[in-house]
Amino acid sequence: MRRKDKVKGLGTVLHIVDHKLIVKSDGLNVKKVINSVVISEDKRQIGRVYDVFGSVNRPYVSIKAFGNINKEGLEKLANKRMSIL
Repeated sequence: MRRKDKVKGLGTVLHIVDHKLIVKSDGLNVKKVINSVVISEDKRQIGRVYDVFGSVNRPYVSIKAFGNINKEGLEKLANKRMSIL
């Protein structure tokens, strides 16, 4: 991580589809999260926020995983918490 970045909770992974993670957000103000770096509970960089959709109060977030993460690695992230830098 970069020096003075603050980690903000994003939500929990619900689904994995086409090398993307679908996350149910915690209600974070997601207006400015597009293209933010996403990290896992163990502080590994997973990917970037690709899209935000759904209800205004608890939107879903699509995360495009980085190319170095294989399908098995993505499947291990199901039901895990994600955060953004």
